[in-house]
Amino acid sequence: MSFPVVGVIAPELAVSQITEAGNRLGIQVKGSRKKMSALELTNFAEDCNLICIEPELISIGAIKVAEQSGAQIYPSSKLLTAINSIELHQVVEDKLAITAARSAHAQSAIWPIALSSRDLIISPAPAMSEEQAVTIAVSALDLLNEISLTGGIELIVDANNYQNLLEVNWLQPRSAFISDINSITNYFEQYLRAVLDLPLGETGNLQLNAVTGELRTDPNSDDYRPYLHLMARNPKLKFDQRLRAVGLAGGNLEALITEIIHAQQYYSGEIDS
Repeated sequence: MSFPVVGVIAPELAVSQITEAGNRLGIQVKGSRKKMSALELTNFAEDCNLICIEPELISIGAIKVAEQSGAQIYPSSKLLTAINSIELHQVVEDKLAITAARSAHAQSAIWPIALSSRDLIISPAPAMSEEQAVTIAVSALDLLNEISLTGGIELIVDANNYQNLLEVNWLQPRSAFISDINSITNYFEQYLRAVLDLPLGETGNLQLNAVTGELRTDPNSDDYRPYLHLMARNPKLKFDQRLRAVGLAGGNLEALITEIIHAQQYYSGEIDS
């Protein structure tokens, strides 16, 4: 049995992230950033064992045509139709990110539920009881079983009512960086494991908490100069310029939030020390 070829049709950043995960697993990734018609998708699939797509680039109709020709596509047209039937509610300020994966053999894995508030993401969501976290996780996994998900998904829900779905993300999850800096298995590796029907990896945290924040450029500077101060101040900080994000994991949540907010303010030029 040879290693499979996985096609990925997604924005450049998502192609880069899933290619990195594929390289670690020995999986060849064939990437494309362009929108495709049914014929283009069918032709793209010819030398791939399966395809992972960002649905914003491919219509459900095109997916159905390619599937009829034998292409294996994730998320499938059937899954997208099921997801699209779920009512989306008005976006609110405080949100929960519920990120999970499920394989074709119904093995499921879920990451700690994160709080997404303004330009910070905090995992696990603070002030959430274990009982509430379990209730939300079970509800999410039940939904994934009901719609027969294969692959990965991020559900963004109202923090005050987790049953109100606000947003669904596939290859561009808000909480991807959290999983990258503080999870045993990150989102993109898990996504590949799920669609390839490999055993799923552990999703527990490496540290008790993790916080990530968006970065904004100082209009009087550039994106490189702030590194000198920030990396010297805290060598544990993690950066990803592709995401324009900074992150930190550790045991003291208050200290993590303080460090990330300082990094954001210094990076943007709001403070100078």
